Amino acid sequence: MNSRERFLNALTGKPTDRAPVAHVAALTTVELQQTTGCWMPAVHHDAEQLVALCGANHTILGFDAVTFNINYFGEPAALGCEMDWGTPAQLPTFKSHPWQIPEDARIPNDLLARPPICTYLDATRLARQRYPDVGVIAKIMGPLSMVQVMHGLDTVMMGLLDAPELIEGFLRVAVDVLIQCANAELDAGADAIAIGEGGAGGNMLSPRTHRRLLLEPHQRLLRGIQGPTIMHICGDITPRLDTIREVGLTCFNFDWAIEPATMREAAYGAFSLMGNVNTTDLLLGTPEQIAEQVEANLDAGIDIISPGCAVSPKCPNANLQALVEAVVRWTERNAR
Repeated sequence: MNSRERFLNALTGKPTDRAPVAHVAALTTVELQQTTGCWMPAVHHDAEQLVALCGANHTILGFDAVTFNINYFGEPAALGCEMDWGTPAQLPTFKSHPWQIPEDARIPNDLLARPPICTYLDATRLARQRYPDVGVIAKIMGPLSMVQVMHGLDTVMMGLLDAPELIEGFLRVAVDVLIQCANAELDAGADAIAIGEGGAGGNMLSPRTHRRLLLEPHQRLLRGIQGPTIMHICGDITPRLDTIREVGLTCFNFDWAIEPATMREAAYGAFSLMGNVNTTDLLLGTPEQIAEQVEANLDAGIDIISPGCAVSPKCPNANLQALVEAVVRWTERNAR
């Protein structure tokens, strides 16, 4: 079974020879940039370099499925959001909020031809050609996370009370944008779409607000995307799982704040699970600590092993390689 087959089987609940290792949040390291000669921030604007750098997550780190896009801000950047593209050790961030009134939220006819979206689509096409046996995951933002970037985090959260119709209107436009981008990525060869909805994190919304605000947009997004989906929401979202179960996800990438056994029990039968190694430990811990967390996930029946959130570029390669090594050891031990 090759890496792509292993990933797709685990994603959809079919048997595998071992659990795959994958990631949906940001993942590259300074060490990988040194090895490949492909450096942030230049890679964000060059499909060839992006594929060379992200491909090292498979060839050097051993991951079975890889996102060939480090940055989650493609849609806002294409829609006029001013960006700080970061440094070799710093991931991109946004600097402006272009949507202030309803008339600002317009979808341009050339959306898919605008950078960086066109760069990410080119990278997916190249990755599919060069890595036919590796899972290729493409990224879009979640609708609330996108609106928080486009309108401003504090303004959105206040708007939920003061201007709910404005926020709901922005969410509708965001879903339309995201469906278009996701399906273009699938057409380019992606195996699955990762949806980064960190803006709905565990401390951001009550279960009631999450259901009222996001159930319908998330359902419409998932109905519109013509392929498998993986959603990530930061923090402990177990109080909101009743709503998340209704969205129609293929897989949920859960945060390290949730115990694997708790998540397996709470989400059983709703979707496959990807998780959830602590990213602080990936940065500062040891391979032995990483292995303990991998084994806890495997013992709990988690389908796909992954970091629990975005990984610092300063993370040592050895700690990321420990993810795959621990899976292989656990599989061999439990096959006896």
